Amino acid sequence: MTTHINIGGLEADLPQDWQSQGMLTLTLPSPDKNVRPNVILTKEYLPAPTGLNEYFGRIKDSITKRGIQDLKITDERDLAISGVKGKLMICQWDVSAMAAMMSKENPGQPAPQVKPGQMVKQIQVTLLKDTLAINMTASFPADQFETYYKPFQAFLKSLKIS
Repeated sequence: MTTHINIGGLEADLPQDWQSQGMLTLTLPSPDKNVRPNVILTKEYLPAPTGLNEYFGRIKDSITKRGIQDLKITDERDLAISGVKGKLMICQWDVSAMAAMMSKENPGQPAPQVKPGQMVKQIQVTLLKDTLAINMTASFPADQFETYYKPFQAFLKSLKIS
């Protein structure tokens, strides 16, 4: 018996003993050729069941410990999608702070070209069902957040988790 997958025009049959886990990047349309609003979705199976607060706490720690100087968490709340409990966090920062951090971590590589004061808002959604962990990171220009947040909310409502 095989499992059939279809991801945006890419289809395959997976052998029964294979697990589908990995990463999918979705890019939203943007009138600015330098801005790529995106959603990165990961799906993985954890080795053992973990509490939602503990698991999300580790993700939140990894975000706050990245060293972005002006990172601000503006919202954090519980949610449920397709009957699966989860957490949502919204944070924002100056993109130039992220570019400076990337330059420090990768000397010799060109840093992204950004304008000072260019803010990004990022939504982190974590869903946990038994050992299935689904994480989404959606990054949008802060000044256009509502424009991109509405279709992202519709995307979340459309998710079916079995």
